[in-house]
Amino acid sequence: MKKLFCLLFALFSFAWLPTQTVHAAKLHFSVSAQLPSNQADTSVSYFSLKVVPGQTQTLNLVLSNTDTVAHRYRIAVNRANTNTNGEIDYTKHAQPKAKSLSADIEAMTPKPFVVKVLANQKKTVGVKLTTPQKAWSGLVLGGIQVTELDTGQAKKSAKGLTLTNEYAYVVGLALQESGNYAGITPKIALRSVKAHQLNYRNTITATLENTTPTPIHQLKLKVKVTKKGAKHTYIRYTKADMAMAPNSTFAFPISTNNTPLVAGQYKIDLTATTAGQKFHFVKGFAITGAQARKLNHSAVDQKQSPFYWLLIGAGIILGILILVVIILIILLIRPRRAK
Repeated sequence: MKKLFCLLFALFSFAWLPTQTVHAAKLHFSVSAQLPSNQADTSVSYFSLKVVPGQTQTLNLVLSNTDTVAHRYRIAVNRANTNTNGEIDYTKHAQPKAKSLSADIEAMTPKPFVVKVLANQKKTVGVKLTTPQKAWSGLVLGGIQVTELDTGQAKKSAKGLTLTNEYAYVVGLALQESGNYAGITPKIALRSVKAHQLNYRNTITATLENTTPTPIHQLKLKVKVTKKGAKHTYIRYTKADMAMAPNSTFAFPISTNNTPLVAGQYKIDLTATTAGQKFHFVKGFAITGAQARKLNHSAVDQKQSPFYWLLIGAGIILGILILVVIILIILLIRPRRAK
């Protein structure tokens, strides 16, 4: 298992960008950005660039190794994604793309590569950026992640698993060609709903998509899930203060409160609100018996739902009826044998 310590070296000044800081006792490298002439905002220390279609330039980072030994570093440009906590995340590479994504920052930059920096040395590393020939509007967000590969900080957990600490910096990368992305009206679509599992706990996962090239903030989701034929609501769930990256999907996990999944036909009623806007979705979905058994088997800390007890009660009643029928058959057959 790898435990990633992600340190945002360039603290994003915009309110819609997250600030993640981890203080690592043995962190012995740093990263800084050499801001180019097309830097749109000179008050920030990350790359905030004004670009044009078909533009090619090199983005330079200065890696400083303050350790007494040489180290290798992985350089990866990551597209901004929305994680399951409802946060904009810059730490994962080659994640599934949203259908609405037209300008992919990972396609504009090289694949992840590795560089070596000698002990107590600095090295300037170039990352080539080539924008698409076709013009695009709005904002493209990403991050240049620099990860030290040979920390040697492996240790065993209480369960016997080997944990490796990886130390990383993420330098922000924001691109825009024209227009004011802040003036773009966000739009949200509901793509799918299905039974799922997160950290060995059952969920109903509703996958939403921000179909616009602008971030979404102060997102609140209110959900009601009902089962066909049932009189009571299966799940009620609300979560607020979330965000979505531009043109990204959000696999929103709706907790089942540790109750087992039950096969059947369901309906989700989901309301999303953000910055005075409101989106309402109603969608049907199914949980098959095979899905329920598989997920319930691997789930932890489950409580028994009303559906579970209904099934147990029905099973007991059926068993009693079968037993009564068998007894009646036996009683009817015995007198005939006696004659």
